[in-house]
Amino acid sequence: MAAIAATQRTLRASTMRQREQSVRKIQKKRPQKLNKSQGKGLAPNTAPNRSGRVSPRKRKLAADELPVTQGRPPANLTPSKTSSATLHEDMSPDRPKRRRVGKLPASNHAVQDEQELEAKCYVDEYVIPDVAGVLDAARPISSTDKSCAAEYAITVHQRLEQFITPTVKPPVQAARGRVRSGRNVRRHCSQAAKARLRGSPTGCGTQLVDTDAQLKDYSLLRRWVSLDSRLNGSDSITSVAKEKDICLWTSAFIGFVADQLEVVANPKSHSAKPRRLIALSQLDSAAAANADGCSCIDVVIETEVDSTSQVSEMQIDDPCFKNAALSIGVKRFPSEQNRAYWQLAQRTHTLHSTQLNRRFAWGLTVCGTHVRACLFGNDDILASEVMDVATESGRKQLVVLLVNWAMCESQRLGYDPTIRYNRETGQWEIDVWDDESRETHTYIHERTLFDTSSQFGRRTRCFIASARENSDEQPAQKVLIKDAWAPAEFPDSEVVRDELSNLRTIRDKLGADDALAGTYSHLEAGGVVQQMQTKQKTADDTTGSIFADIDAAVLEDVPARIHRRVATTPVGEQLKSVRSVDELIVVVGDVMMAHTAIVRQCDILHRDLSTNNIMFCRDDDGMVRGLLIDFDNAVLQSDLHDEQRPDQIGTFPYMSIGNLEQSSVKRTALDDWESLIYILCWLGTIGINRDDQTNVEIRSDLTICHWRDGSATNIAKAKRRTLQHSDLFGSEILACFAHPLLYANLVRLILELRSQLFYNERLSSLAQGCIDFDPMYSSIRNAELRTHYLDCNIDTTVVDPFARRAEFADAIVDDLLNVIQEHRNNALNRIKDSQPST
Repeated sequence: MAAIAATQRTLRASTMRQREQSVRKIQKKRPQKLNKSQGKGLAPNTAPNRSGRVSPRKRKLAADELPVTQGRPPANLTPSKTSSATLHEDMSPDRPKRRRVGKLPASNHAVQDEQELEAKCYVDEYVIPDVAGVLDAARPISSTDKSCAAEYAITVHQRLEQFITPTVKPPVQAARGRVRSGRNVRRHCSQAAKARLRGSPTGCGTQLVDTDAQLKDYSLLRRWVSLDSRLNGSDSITSVAKEKDICLWTSAFIGFVADQLEVVANPKSHSAKPRRLIALSQLDSAAAANADGCSCIDVVIETEVDSTSQVSEMQIDDPCFKNAALSIGVKRFPSEQNRAYWQLAQRTHTLHSTQLNRRFAWGLTVCGTHVRACLFGNDDILASEVMDVATESGRKQLVVLLVNWAMCESQRLGYDPTIRYNRETGQWEIDVWDDESRETHTYIHERTLFDTSSQFGRRTRCFIASARENSDEQPAQKVLIKDAWAPAEFPDSEVVRDELSNLRTIRDKLGADDALAGTYSHLEAGGVVQQMQTKQKTADDTTGSIFADIDAAVLEDVPARIHRRVATTPVGEQLKSVRSVDELIVVVGDVMMAHTAIVRQCDILHRDLSTNNIMFCRDDDGMVRGLLIDFDNAVLQSDLHDEQRPDQIGTFPYMSIGNLEQSSVKRTALDDWESLIYILCWLGTIGINRDDQTNVEIRSDLTICHWRDGSATNIAKAKRRTLQHSDLFGSEILACFAHPLLYANLVRLILELRSQLFYNERLSSLAQGCIDFDPMYSSIRNAELRTHYLDCNIDTTVVDPFARRAEFADAIVDDLLNVIQEHRNNALNRIKDSQPST
């Protein structure tokens, strides 16, 4: 027995040793496991409990052991890897506060100051604050719906006041839970009923009738409306309200109004069912925790039953912009109002670029308890007076606004009914009203060719569409639809620009010329967009109709604009789709021949040649044909007078020197030919097509970059200097082309165009170059003027070569046209020779 016991003890000891060895091997392979209080920026004895929070007692004991970094985290901490819940601020009034790990360090205060300055400059330029009548712009147009909205708003406001009164308890919810946000709300937004308050108008006997009551925690309303007293303290709100809290409170307010409107609305008393306003908050996004970036959303309002809010193909990564009726910018303090404006504007710009049928946009800023409605026009942002939800009057104004948004017509909400989504076909339809035939032409949207890069100004957009009424035997005709808000009137000092009138003139005078067919925009239909005022009455869509409820004195400095839409043919491709240098030469040759015919036969000067306005079409046989589009800045040459100061118009990088300097020299076709040289030089530098452009890296020190970046004066100086000297033009521009050998024909064309434009042999040296003639060479000047030069009769005191050449623009254009026609024909022959014989 003793031997057996000894053997068992030996086995147990051996087993223990093997187990210990295995544990040591595992520990060598694993990284050393840290104590909960280590590696998280916590002092010893401050390990968090199971909830992830440090107890107040441990936090107080560890306060003196943490290093004071003046707002920065300790050097041994990595903010991106440290949990925000592991380091807590000491809220005692006599102890300095420490920043929570994950916040911006003190070195980034400069970035915040820069954003603050940018926001202030933006607000000073665009925002018109405290405008009376902004809230009235949301009222329904229909008198019936307007009266119903006013009645419903009174009832909803009464219920709100009864609910937030401290003597009235909120309804007990069957399953209490946090307010859902983001996509969680979206899953339930299609249900007809949410958490509602049922019962008598006095609020007594309210009861819960829906099982989804946990979606809306209306007790948050009381916290928001009672926030005003806490704003009086400079630091107390820091521990009371964060931006995410205000987002939740705002969403709860909107949800309450939407729910009560469903209860009180009588569908038989108004023309349409009220929209369901759905407040979505992206609090689950990591970027929304700071709410400082413009890419994230604090709160957006979507509409559930509005057919105009269908998802378009122009979507961005963030789904909350697809159906958003408006965006809400949230800040903690009323002193951050400028940043709220600026942030809201960035998100509204995304709203414009995301939604196909957007005319204008609404927005809300929420700074603490201060709420302002913003109406985004084409040139300014009209902001309402403060609606303070801490006061009964402020809450009433906000309720009225939300009810109006739910009851008003889609055009009052900022949508364009003439661009609508067809649920049956799953396609977007675009109406183009024709002023001449007084008929509406409907087209099917295929894709967006060009979208505006700014939410202000003309907001030009271009769509490729096809005719709706087409047979199966013949393909539908494709058209290019251009949608823009053009100025309705021009000052006496400016030249009137009317693209629609110009297109009609070009169509009528050049339509019979088969040689020019397809080389310019041919008008199919066009006019002012018509908006329905009543069931039988339409009116022109203007900024005046949007701002009809705004005081005229406020709009005195706001430009009036008119909404125009034109459909033209043919539909071209962009220049970067050409296959060779020869095709590019053919395209620009066709365009400049059409340009010359339009100038001479229609008296219309284009004034905006650019890479976007020169396109091409490819025929069935593979041959290309140039296409000149966009006569938005075109004017009648007869309207250009010497007493008028020429305006600076066109695409900045391709403007002529006189255009950049706004010189007193009258604009002629030579300015557009000069723009052509800049276009060809830029394409030669970056590559003429997509394949060449992918392998080229543009250095910022290239001379051609000085033609594009900087002030207008500096760009003009850089162009004068380079174009004046042939050696500089060759070494600093042409020698930097992407493929000098492959682009040899393009180089020869540019050199000849420059020679004929700036150094035309039919003019004296006074009219050559880009720099004023030196009066010291009077003997040479007088000798030249006695010869046969074209400018021999011009006064010798005129030393500006641009002014002297402008007097003989037609003769110089003839020389330029001969050059480009010769190069075009040679390029066309080379293309034909390169094609395989059939």
